Amino acid sequence: MFRFLLAWACLSTPINLSAQQTAHDLVALMFDRSKQLSYSGLFTHEMAGEQRTVKVSHQVSDGAVYERITHMDGPVKDRLRQPAGNHCNFRDANSLQAQDHYRFDILGESRVAGRKAHRVRVSPKDSLRYGYLYSIDQQTGLMLQSILVNQSGQPLENFKYMDISMDPIDDGSTMAASADVAGAVASDCVNDSAASNSRPWQWSVQWVPPGFVQVSRRITEDGRESMAYTDGIAVFSVLIDLPSASPVHSGLSARLGPTQMVVINREHDDSHYRVAVSGQMPQATASRIALSIKPVVASQREPDMESVNQ
Repeated sequence: MFRFLLAWACLSTPINLSAQQTAHDLVALMFDRSKQLSYSGLFTHEMAGEQRTVKVSHQVSDGAVYERITHMDGPVKDRLRQPAGNHCNFRDANSLQAQDHYRFDILGESRVAGRKAHRVRVSPKDSLRYGYLYSIDQQTGLMLQSILVNQSGQPLENFKYMDISMDPIDDGSTMAASADVAGAVASDCVNDSAASNSRPWQWSVQWVPPGFVQVSRRITEDGRESMAYTDGIAVFSVLIDLPSASPVHSGLSARLGPTQMVVINREHDDSHYRVAVSGQMPQATASRIALSIKPVVASQREPDMESVNQ
């Protein structure tokens, strides 16, 4: 308990900006704090002209993160989950050198959910990805607001806390026990060499925007494949469905709020596969990624990519 209270005291130390501290430092700290700090709150999520109010309890126990999400309006949704970030470092602005592909600027201060916050703008240096506006709690480094913006600066998604409470007494053990009972399991994160697959070939993403690296690869027992990529800020996923004798569906491109999905059909060894790319990115980027996916010899590495989990 003493160690926990000591850790809480460190996390609660106000983040006073110095001349040496940059906007990039604040964003890197923000991602770290979400894996260290327990809290509960009420936030609004707005996209595609619709707004939902959601209650969240975010607890950290023995280094693992557990979340209970309850939708307060619209369809009834209440679920307990372990975010994939327990095992996958999907966003790591330090190790992935996000500064090479984004500009980080401190815009000043704001007040969100009754708390003082630093306002930070993250702008892409190319047209292949979107930008973000963050409000970061001055006391804890926690993200209080995130606005996703397109290349024209127009908001696509707005996530904002209306109320938030930090509780150092609850270490998440109760929620962890509930997750064990419910069988809540995070996504597996393994590198290419660890993915068990008896085929002499594998699906390979031959092009991604500069800065993106593969952080997970999963192959289920029945042959479905999934991969995740990040540039330290944005994340996208690739899904390959089971083979069939003929195309099940035609290709499509669809957008749900800020999330773009591109689905294409690929043929290999007299079988048809459905390949899907999904992420918060421009349609042109998602389409180019999807069209680059092809089967290669299993031992062949994807060009100019490495796993951050190695």
